[in-house]
Amino acid sequence: MDFEKTQQLILQTEAAAQEIFITRDEIVALDFKRQKTREAFRALKNGLEPSEKAWVSIGNIFVKIRTSKAQNLLERELKEVDQEISEHRNKLKEQVKHLRDLEGKPELKGFDLKPISKEAEIIMQALSK
Repeated sequence: MDFEKTQQLILQTEAAAQEIFITRDEIVALDFKRQKTREAFRALKNGLEPSEKAWVSIGNIFVKIRTSKAQNLLERELKEVDQEISEHRNKLKEQVKHLRDLEGKPELKGFDLKPISKEAEIIMQALSK
């Protein structure tokens, strides 16, 4: 009976670790997509006038649209990718916490820290003057 419990725990640990690797790879792929989208946005912003037309990939098709509209589409895509990356990072934190619980390790200190909001940053700057 003890052997079966140990074997089950090992299988659960391996599955949790595999989920972490998959999520990490998804974050890397999304970051690559974000970087390419940022490059395309910069190229449009610096290379063409807003009234000119540019080729843009929408899904699996290329469409020629005004540069200003293409920039808007790319900005929206950047926001969506940033949101997806944020969601995956939160998911990764939960997965690591679950894995550490399975391994019997203590919770990581400072792992759940959140960045300072813009409002809090402005208040801190005002107080420091």
